[in-house]
Parts: sequence; structure tokens; C-alpha cells
Amino acid sequence: MNRRIAVAVFCILHLSACAVDHATTPPTAGSGAATNAAAASNAEALVEQAVEEQRLRELGVQPGTKKAAIMMRWYRTIREAPDLKAAFPAGIPPSQTPQGQVVFADGLSRVTPARRAEFWSLYARVAAAHLPDDCYGQTSPAAISSRLMAFPNLTDEDTDEYLGLVAAMLHASAQHAPEHVPTPAELMAASTALGKMMVTEVKSKADADHLARVLVNRSTASIADACWVTKVSIRAIDRMPPEEKDVLLASAYHQPVVAAAAPASSAAPAAGSRN
Repeated sequence: MNRRIAVAVFCILHLSACAVDHATTPPTAGSGAATNAAAASNAEALVEQAVEEQRLRELGVQPGTKKAAIMMRWYRTIREAPDLKAAFPAGIPPSQTPQGQVVFADGLSRVTPARRAEFWSLYARVAAAHLPDDCYGQTSPAAISSRLMAFPNLTDEDTDEYLGLVAAMLHASAQHAPEHVPTPAELMAASTALGKMMVTEVKSKADADHLARVLVNRSTASIADACWVTKVSIRAIDRMPPEEKDVLLASAYHQPVVAAAAPASSAAPAAGSRN
């Protein structure tokens, strides 16, 4: 049985979140006639196409659309990139895993400041348009990001921009581009500036109460309180001067608010194993 089909069946039987192997399986020589080989090749192509289309549907994207074409072009380019093959011989780890988040954080610290600013601008724009007042009932930055940065929330142009930024982060990590590691003093100054910027978002007693409950004891704050602070933080970071904003973004995974922008399970097509 073709390896892709075997893996897919195994995943279905075990109800597990398996990633279908997208490696190009070497053709196997059989004893049948050439027509059998051609039929097998055609069947494999049909299965490959069906798997790709189902992946798109799972991400909320209709096969055959412009967005689907953008995503598949991105995926195939990433899969064949020599530097990514060398850096991730077992495949790029899915972004929702701890390993994937480390790769993203590393890449975000290595891309240019302009790229980091572009990434946050896109994230803030999508949040302004789609993030509800209850943050989908979530308080985890990764869970919020997973819902917010889902492809149905992105326009075709947003999708192209977002995947381009993710690709830049992956390449920067794979190539060990120079890393921007803010000093403790820089981080303290930027965090203080963020706090001051957030205070300017307080327009009423209700706003002040939201902020106070999170500052005093986040564990007892309501989802509405936490979401208000998350939304305000996103806007505040977007309004910060470029230098201070870049300090926060370069140290993203040391900053809980900035970590909300990390691409999670639905954020980008996961690159499967290349075994």
C-alpha cells in the first residue's frame, strides 16, 4: 500500500492528529505491466490532490480559490527550500507544538526590524477587525492566536503577506541570521513605555477596573477583563515608537502579550515530515 495512504489510514484508525507525510515517495518497481504502473501513479496523484484539498478545508479554505492557490504555492516552496531541508531534516515542526513555537520565536528575533513591524501591523489589523470582546472565551495567547489568525479571517492579500512573513522567519532561523537580543535595560524601558501607552487607553471607570483586576490578580480576573487588556495591549504596541516596539517584538516569547501573535495550529499549513 502506498505510504501516504497507510499513514492516513493509521491516523484515522487511531483518531490522532497525525500529519500526512508530504515527502515524495520514491516509485516502487513492480512486476506488473507499464499500464499498472501508470494507473498506480495516477491513483497516487489523485490521493495527493484529495489530501491537499482536505487540508485546505480543515483550515477553512475552499479548494480552487485564490487563497488556496496562494497557500499551496507557499507550502510547496517551503517544502523544497534547500536551507529549510538542511535545518529541519525531519520536517518543520508544527507551529502549535513547543518546538514549532521555539522556531517561530527564534525566527522573529532574527528577521529585520522592518519585518517584525510588518508582522505586528498585520496582526493588529486582523485583531481590530475580528477579535471579539471575549477573545473567544480564551485567555491563553496561543489559543487566542489560533482562532484569530485563522485563514477565514484573512483576505487573500493578508494571507500572501502573512505566509511571506512566516517564510522569512523560517529562513532566518534556518540560516542563523544575526539575532536581536534586547538587553535587560532595553526590555525594562520598553515594558515601562508599553505600560504608559496602555494607561492612555483607559477611557472610563470600567476600563480602569478591567486593568486593575488583571494587574492585581490575573488568576481571578474574568475573561472579559483579560480580553480587554489583551486588545488594549495589541493597540498600544502598534502605537509605540519603532525602536521600543522592536524591543518587545524581538523578545516576543518573553512578553506574554506579544506571544499572542504567534502562529498556532490554524495559522499556517504545517510542513510535514520529509522522511
